[in-house]
Amino acid sequence: MAKRKILVIDDDLLWHRLLKRLFGGVEYDVQSAASCADGVKMVEQHNPDCILLDFHLGDGNAVSVCSALRKNGKELIPVIVVSSDPGAEIPAYAECRASYFVLKGSHAMAELTTIVEKILLNDEESPYKKDPRTEPSI
Repeated sequence: MAKRKILVIDDDLLWHRLLKRLFGGVEYDVQSAASCADGVKMVEQHNPDCILLDFHLGDGNAVSVCSALRKNGKELIPVIVVSSDPGAEIPAYAECRASYFVLKGSHAMAELTTIVEKILLNDEESPYKKDPRTEPSI
């Protein structure tokens, strides 16, 4: 079975190393980008299964990355927004349409691998992943 691809978009290199250790075992191929612009390029190049996206970046924020993903037809890739700013949670869901929000340093960090696995499992089982035209209108 092919490794699942995770893209980490964060300007903290220590965070990159931590997540590579956490996910970089047998099951995941972890790529990383340090800016919004590089992250959007990496999505196009590697088509990840999941994105772990810091909310505040040097050249923008998660909202700009998610807007670019929607513009490029990549809105079906699950995005987990991570931030040390608790105030980023509402815009993460409302504007980024994130699958999940994780507060850096919180107890959720210990559960991050489980969160990613559940999101990817739900994403695999979703009929919308295969054909977004079948999404019901609300």
